[in-house]
Amino acid sequence: MRRRTYLKATSIALGGLVPTGTAVGNGANDRRGDYRPGGPWPGNEQAYNLNAFHSNEELTAQLKKIDRQSDRIALAEIGRSAGRGDPLWEVTVGDGDASVHLINQIHGDEPVGTEVTLELIRELAFGNSRRVERLLDGLSFTIVPRVNPDGAMFEYDIDADGRREWIGRRTNTQAWQSGDSKYEPYYHYAVPDDAPPGYDMNRDFNVALDADAIDDQTASWSRERYYDVEYEGYTLRSSGLMLSPEVRAVAASALRADPDYAITHHHQGRYLYPGSGDGNRPSKQTVMSVMPAYGPAYRNRSPFNDPDAPVEQVVDPFVDAETSERSLQLNVLVEEALAERGNSVFDSVTRYGYYPLWGSYLDTVCPRTGAAGLLYEVTGQTDDRGQQGIGRMVQATTVGFLATFEAMADGSIADVDAEKYWDIPLAGDPLDNPHGVEVPTR
Repeated sequence: MRRRTYLKATSIALGGLVPTGTAVGNGANDRRGDYRPGGPWPGNEQAYNLNAFHSNEELTAQLKKIDRQSDRIALAEIGRSAGRGDPLWEVTVGDGDASVHLINQIHGDEPVGTEVTLELIRELAFGNSRRVERLLDGLSFTIVPRVNPDGAMFEYDIDADGRREWIGRRTNTQAWQSGDSKYEPYYHYAVPDDAPPGYDMNRDFNVALDADAIDDQTASWSRERYYDVEYEGYTLRSSGLMLSPEVRAVAASALRADPDYAITHHHQGRYLYPGSGDGNRPSKQTVMSVMPAYGPAYRNRSPFNDPDAPVEQVVDPFVDAETSERSLQLNVLVEEALAERGNSVFDSVTRYGYYPLWGSYLDTVCPRTGAAGLLYEVTGQTDDRGQQGIGRMVQATTVGFLATFEAMADGSIADVDAEKYWDIPLAGDPLDNPHGVEVPTR
């Protein structure tokens, strides 16, 4: 890594990047006709304005520009997407002892983490504040700003008017071939149904983190499409096959980084904050859910604890008590940082109920590297909100990122009471999806 020098440059401080006005965009530039962000629901057969987000080309240009102008970061292309062949970028920055591996937008329709992370990279590259110095001295970041270039830029003629609109989608764009695996895995599908298929890449990881170690021809498959792995005496059901080049690149990145902390950013649907609203005030919507990866030390606290189930179906048996505690502390930091804003929309962080998902980033990287884990689920899928509420999503993510990174850098994370995690309520009732379809998460 290049030694950093403190450059005097003008940049937007991360803490000040949050929009304070209404949602980005206006009807004049919308391909949805007279729909305006914040206005009436546009209906199921209209496209969504994603112009507030960087395209792959724009993201590449910004990262290359930062790399040219700053001696603090190192930018590397670690792979290419399966369908478009667009680059996957890895940014390394910082000289600290604590290693952080951060990935964003593994689901293409979940872009806010990418946008916040780009500003984080910019501040770390050019900022000269005490906060920046603390972060660079205390942490070594390995960042993949966008894991899914295919899904991020997916276009589809959603309203059948003969034009393809930029809508983004969950999966990459990659056909399954009979020689790829014994059976087509369950997480390979098409969205929309008549579009090219692809992989939900947060199901494609394998605890080996090495595609060459996978022999699916002799391993157990349940219900044909579900690949089960026998690993260190445990049966890891519905494991991934590492069939996507994007996942293979991210897995290699994580192994190189050998992180102390593994963080992944997602979006979720919309849920009510439990206990909010008393008849005189409206119910509050959850702004974000957080989720740690934890092991058997906390099995009896799991909301999904079935005493008759194998441990690997309830918690991650490879995550020890100390690492589990650090994971809980990360989650508490996010909730407390947003709660400090008082009785507002941000005082509504909930718990995303944890159980292992053996094809996911968190549940394969954490056991292999010993990393404490944190998954963000900021409220609002782009396919049911478009750009509505983008400022709130950016602000919630920014506050969460800064709280965790600063506590990791100065060591104060050790003082966080992990038990407070269990005081965070589980998400309440879901709000109706305007599309009328279930939105999968994680």
